[in-house]
Amino acid sequence: MLRDLDSGLILAAGITPANVPEAVVTGDIETDLAAAGLRLAELHIDRAYLSSHLVRDRGPDLAVFCKAWRVRNTAGRYPKTDFTLDFPAGQLTCPAGVTMPFQPGQTVHFPQATCAACPLRARCTASRTGRSVSIHPDEELLAELRERQATPAGRAKLRERVQVEHALAHVGHWQGRRARYKGTRKNLFDLRRVAVVHNLHVIARQPHGGDYQLAA
Repeated sequence: MLRDLDSGLILAAGITPANVPEAVVTGDIETDLAAAGLRLAELHIDRAYLSSHLVRDRGPDLAVFCKAWRVRNTAGRYPKTDFTLDFPAGQLTCPAGVTMPFQPGQTVHFPQATCAACPLRARCTASRTGRSVSIHPDEELLAELRERQATPAGRAKLRERVQVEHALAHVGHWQGRRARYKGTRKNLFDLRRVAVVHNLHVIARQPHGGDYQLAA
């Protein structure tokens, strides 16, 4: 579902079978938005939707807010975030200053001889073949998200999505934990029905002009 953070209304809904990735549903959501003549200015999502084409094919005017995957090295050595990624040049530079070319979605392997002679080897890798670094297909976006969430303003933007979680909890309470029907078509209709009920509750809570106010 797509909930507007300003009005609190659910503007679009989609549903997928349980055996397909959640991100696939964004195609249906885009269809609903287009039918309503709406466009997105900000997208507050969880990490399951980072692989959606709504994110990967976004224009420069769409800001994405999501908590990035945590990066760490389980052995206590340099994590990937200690390496410098130059995305325009397609270059990865290690803490010792060695630079290698990279492609999104591939793994960079630093030369064995270079790593063997490196004074920082003990803090970087225990592999005899040298250090390797995996580059996520969406690494540039993830780097942007990590940089943003490291600031107070960025963390405040992430907290705005709490409103979305509340709406999902309300819809889940009314709809139930299990699908009522067989097939996506009937269950999508049921989800949209519940979304309308949610929207009516939101509208009823809004103040109105005059000498009265609608009660929820």
